[in-house]
Amino acid sequence: MKLARNILLVDDEPSWLRSLAITLNRLVPEAQIDTCVDSRQVDNRLSLNDYALVLLDLTMPFHSGEKLLEMIRCKSPKTRVIIVTGVNEVDTAVRCIKNGAYDYFIKTDNVDDLARTVRRALEVVGLERNYLMIKERFLSRTLAQPQAFNNILTCEPALLDQFSYLEAVAMSPEPILICGESGTGKDEFAKSCHQLTCPDEPFINITLAGVNYDAFELQLFGKITSYADGQVSAQAGALHHVHTGLLYLNEIGDLPLEAQAKLVDVIEHKQYYPVGSDRPYPVNCKIIASTQHDLLALNREGKFRSDLLYRLTTHKIKLPPLRERKLDLSMLINHFINLAANEMGLEAPQQPRNLASQLADYEFPGNLHELKGMVFDGVSRSDGIQLNITSFMEAMNERNNGVIKPQDSISFPKELPTLAEMSQALIDEAMSRTANNQTAAARMLGISQSALSRRMTKER
Repeated sequence: MKLARNILLVDDEPSWLRSLAITLNRLVPEAQIDTCVDSRQVDNRLSLNDYALVLLDLTMPFHSGEKLLEMIRCKSPKTRVIIVTGVNEVDTAVRCIKNGAYDYFIKTDNVDDLARTVRRALEVVGLERNYLMIKERFLSRTLAQPQAFNNILTCEPALLDQFSYLEAVAMSPEPILICGESGTGKDEFAKSCHQLTCPDEPFINITLAGVNYDAFELQLFGKITSYADGQVSAQAGALHHVHTGLLYLNEIGDLPLEAQAKLVDVIEHKQYYPVGSDRPYPVNCKIIASTQHDLLALNREGKFRSDLLYRLTTHKIKLPPLRERKLDLSMLINHFINLAANEMGLEAPQQPRNLASQLADYEFPGNLHELKGMVFDGVSRSDGIQLNITSFMEAMNERNNGVIKPQDSISFPKELPTLAEMSQALIDEAMSRTANNQTAAARMLGISQSALSRRMTKER
């Protein structure tokens, strides 16, 4: 079920219809406007198109606006209706609102308030339909387009749930935020969303790490330069090139504060201004952002705007790190073996049977990037029969460096205790941990129960 942005204007005055359509196209550029001058055609129009919103006159030949309101609310309950009429009667307005109208407006030359209400109504419809879509997807526990996730290998339930969630919210007009450590597959999820929403339209990836305000503005909005002789030159930005495709803003947490304010305006008003231009251009693309940072923590530090944070977190996907994907290790290793062998022109070696279990306790701070590097190095060292695991062992030893974790180390006082005092301290700790069970304490200390008993008697 695609979230509709279509609006149907119904009025028997052609001039008013044209004027209202032009105004709404300018003030609500993300909407698709249709007009209908004959009230008898409304039912057929609704059966052929999925309208999010209908703007309806009350006084028309053949079918009155109130009768059409009743029909629309009955046959198309997911469609909102706004009454726009010359009838300025309080009783009529109250009756229409009670019968399901979203709002009631009197025809005037100033339609700014109406445009704001139209945008709010579209947002309400989007949220309502998005909620229903998510509910349906999660209840069915099946994917309507599983092929969109062919680029992601997993059998982990937590990640499969994120597939369902992404498919459910992909058609929402709101941005999607993908969170996860570096190397967890954020780019691949963005590509999956592109396949779900607009596979035949452009996919533009902009990395924001290290980008300053001027570079961001030029890259995203483009630039229009007017010369003294009347000539004009234009440099198109990403928002022009992406058109109705998907714009992927990678590492949104690194965006400068001044640039964040510009992005808020793009998301809020669905329009942008090229550098050097005072003419707005509509934004019709899907926006996805990703980050490896904690945006809430950045917000508390004053490094990330609250208004942008709240707009980005309408739909949030959290990708698990590789250390939490134990079920996927063996499958991912085989995938990278075949990938490396193809790229190097080598025979694909076999994965050692116990390699995945050996790696089960490794933290993988570099996630999929690190695993891929290990496998590629292992394939390059292999004899073509079995994967060389030297690179895996070297990486784990280098990461661990043979150092005992701080929480497992023993802290000594400035003046060292005697061996007898240390022996007694060990015995006391073992007895405490085993609830005074001598057999269990002796096993923990690596001695026999009788030896422990003699030591305890001697100490007394």
